[in-house]
Amino acid sequence: MLQAINDRIKGWLGIAVVIVIGLPFALWGIQSYFDDAGPRYAAKVNSSEISANEFERSVSIQRQTLLRENGGKLPIEESVLRERTLMQLITQRLLEDVTYQNGYRVSNTVLAARIKQLFSVDGVFDRDMFESRVAQIGMNVPMYEHALRNELRLQQMQLAISNTAFVTKEEINTLAVLNEQTRDISVLTFDLEHFSMDSKASADEIKNYYEMNMQRFMVPEKVKIDYVEITSESLSENIDIDEDQITSMYDDYVASILGREERKARHLLIQVAADDPEAENAAMIKIALLKSKLDTGADFAALAKENSEDSGSASDGGSLGWVALGDMVQPFEKSLFDLEKGAVSSVVKTQFGFHLIKLDDIRSETVQSLAIKRYEFEDEIKTDGASSMFYDLSERLASIAYENPDDLGLVTDELELKINTSEYISRIKGEGVAADAKVRDVIFSSLVLEQGKNSDIIEISPTHVVVLRINEHLPATAIPLEAVSKKIEGILAAQSGHNDTMAAATAAKEKIEAGEAIAALKANGIEIVNIESLGRRDNAKVSDPSIVHNAFNMVLEQDGKPSVKAVSLISGDVALIALNKVNVPELASQEQLDLVKSVALRLSATQEFTNALAAIKENADIITNNNVLKRN
Repeated sequence: MLQAINDRIKGWLGIAVVIVIGLPFALWGIQSYFDDAGPRYAAKVNSSEISANEFERSVSIQRQTLLRENGGKLPIEESVLRERTLMQLITQRLLEDVTYQNGYRVSNTVLAARIKQLFSVDGVFDRDMFESRVAQIGMNVPMYEHALRNELRLQQMQLAISNTAFVTKEEINTLAVLNEQTRDISVLTFDLEHFSMDSKASADEIKNYYEMNMQRFMVPEKVKIDYVEITSESLSENIDIDEDQITSMYDDYVASILGREERKARHLLIQVAADDPEAENAAMIKIALLKSKLDTGADFAALAKENSEDSGSASDGGSLGWVALGDMVQPFEKSLFDLEKGAVSSVVKTQFGFHLIKLDDIRSETVQSLAIKRYEFEDEIKTDGASSMFYDLSERLASIAYENPDDLGLVTDELELKINTSEYISRIKGEGVAADAKVRDVIFSSLVLEQGKNSDIIEISPTHVVVLRINEHLPATAIPLEAVSKKIEGILAAQSGHNDTMAAATAAKEKIEAGEAIAALKANGIEIVNIESLGRRDNAKVSDPSIVHNAFNMVLEQDGKPSVKAVSLISGDVALIALNKVNVPELASQEQLDLVKSVALRLSATQEFTNALAAIKENADIITNNNVLKRN
């Protein structure tokens, strides 16, 4: 529910959603911020207030996003997170005001078209998907439309600014030529296995490594949690079944089955010219004669093939195949669906002429008994009822747990939920609700683990939410040295082998820099490859991508000697890269010029927008309540 915002909606709309989603919690208690009778807002932007509730919900969403993206660890201090979130909210409010005041508008037609584009399947707008996705991010339709309208207004402003950006031809050509530059290099690869001395680490070296890298040899910390959960499945057990509703659903089911009945038919058509009474009389006489022949045993298919004026079916004995309600014009359809199997109709008049119709066969779904269908209807009633209860209880759970962060007791008292206790959970493994990585990220967050607070409500699935807190915390403990000494010995051996190989490469580097020819260095364990015209994206020409990256970070020596650099490769080997020549094209290709121009214009537009935003902030009246930046 909360995390879906970051996954589904990006850009400035994402920030707008963060703001708007705080509104349903506007009555939540955060009285601790106002005990000193201070301002009851997080910030005021040109007299428009950003409420403290709105700010807290935004912080929570940002925190959970960062935890999920960084393995359960918050990469920044809580104070930095809170300050950054407040600045984002202020920026968003400023941009909303500025775009509106400067005449940027989004019509209902444009808004509707954008929503249709976002929520269409195979070109058809899916209303159910739209409402479901909006609900998943904690909004209703008007709130979402407001946020999207602001996003589209901002896009208008960004487009107007980007249209003023420009770069000169000289700048474009310089950048394009630089991008198409190639390099001639020699790569000397020193084999790890050949140059490694196979030295064995001493006991003291193993001990020192263990003590210096203790964090690598720890039994992970573990916790137990208390948690309350709400599932639609458990709620459905308490839904009462209304027998009248079951009966009504069954009647609708039967009607829908009958409405899908299909009939296999043939017809014989005598066409009638419009506004020609004589022709109509002649056609009526002809169809009547044909009807009399059928009544005396004539074959319908043979008569239709010989006499029908319907070019599409006459050659096939008048066959129309299977026909459902709604496929044919009303008089024809009524007569067909009144026939018994094998019967021929009386003369039927439509706008096409006079028809004779024969019903060959009937097919439809078998109507199942109420005794069979009632289980399906009961499940549907329970699912619908549980969905409504689930949403209401989830909102109350979020509110109570947030207002009472030091206890789950009020949750169980007011909502009659049971407190469950988990088995031990680590950062990388858990069972039950903790099997979900998203839940473990929250468990090991600063809010829950260090501050001991209730978590925010966590959506495990659209039908399953939990709130949790720490029950027991077992800190990480060191694994005894004896248990990891062999592993450390292997690590030190690998490091020693790499150092030996790097030493051999460094010695060769000094020889090249002293003027010795690269070819003269060829020996056992050293492979030499010369590569001409290496481009910035020519990773296929080298054994390791880092070779290309480093080659283009090197500068050619002024005295004409090759520039040399030692590089550690992914394989463990060491490579010497010798830059022999830089190839600069006189003119860049038109394709490259166009590409560079496009990138340069985007960068210029971004800078222009950044400058505009700075000017907007400088001229705005912004007041922040520093109390909200302090986490209680």
